Amino acid sequence: MSSFGVYPIGDVKIKQDSCYIEIYEPYTLGLRHIEEFGHIIVLWWISMRDTPKDRATRLVTPPRLSTPVETGVFSSRSPSRPNPIGLTKVKLLKVENNKLFVDRIDALDCTPVLDIKPYLPGDSVSLVDIRLPDWFESLKD
Repeated sequence: MSSFGVYPIGDVKIKQDSCYIEIYEPYTLGLRHIEEFGHIIVLWWISMRDTPKDRATRLVTPPRLSTPVETGVFSSRSPSRPNPIGLTKVKLLKVENNKLFVDRIDALDCTPVLDIKPYLPGDSVSLVDIRLPDWFESLKD
């Protein structure tokens, strides 16, 4: 098994009246034309769960299910993962210099951001085509 490095390109900033991603100066050129997109995909490091215990977790019980079910970590969105990478699609509200203002994000203040990608129409799956296990059906409502 080989290893490699992952380097943050910015941080999540959550204030009382705003939520934004602050991109570090060396990466700001990479923001060119990002304001033309309505939504972006943010990949971030789940830094608060980067522990040996969380990285070793293989079975989890997803929250908010009507009936608890223990499932594999790869069949869930648990923050306990071998590589604690979070992924969130967010609405891009505005761009001011190196700050991407978004409607919300399920990361905490000061969370390291690993990458940003534009959300494209082909990235989505029709709701008709989505297939979920029976134990996940309660989350569709």
